[in-house]
Amino acid sequence: MSRTCLFCEIVAGRLPASVVLQDEACLCLMDIHPVGRGHALVIPRRHAARLHDLPAGEREHLFGVAERILAAEQRVGLARDGANLLLNDGSAANQHIPHMHIHLIPRSRGDGLRVMGRFAARMLNMFGLRQRRDVLDALARQLAADMADRKG
Repeated sequence: MSRTCLFCEIVAGRLPASVVLQDEACLCLMDIHPVGRGHALVIPRRHAARLHDLPAGEREHLFGVAERILAAEQRVGLARDGANLLLNDGSAANQHIPHMHIHLIPRSRGDGLRVMGRFAARMLNMFGLRQRRDVLDALARQLAADMADRKG
């Protein structure tokens, strides 16, 4: 029995997502089960289960996009004190969706216990409640607007 890839369905427009940025190679969207406010994902448009399944140029592009998103998160106050970039590469590394993706998790001082608890829950496949789409859409618009302002 074949399983449909959740991220491929989002890329194809068959499932909703709160998209921050999209280009010919990737999408950046808000995580529906965020570890913290502003948790985003950078995913390649092409299906690639693992990082090594992508050509070097595409890997470089994805990390460049991640860097731009993190800079926007800092400017709008989401990643005041830093961020975690997380890549779970393979099922043994806790990759739940077999489509390569980079987590961008804004951090602030004093959030360690909360964040570690959420990481531990994810390790046990407990994701909690979904974030409301309107909240995710608003964050996506805020980040997209900041990035657009930087281009002009």
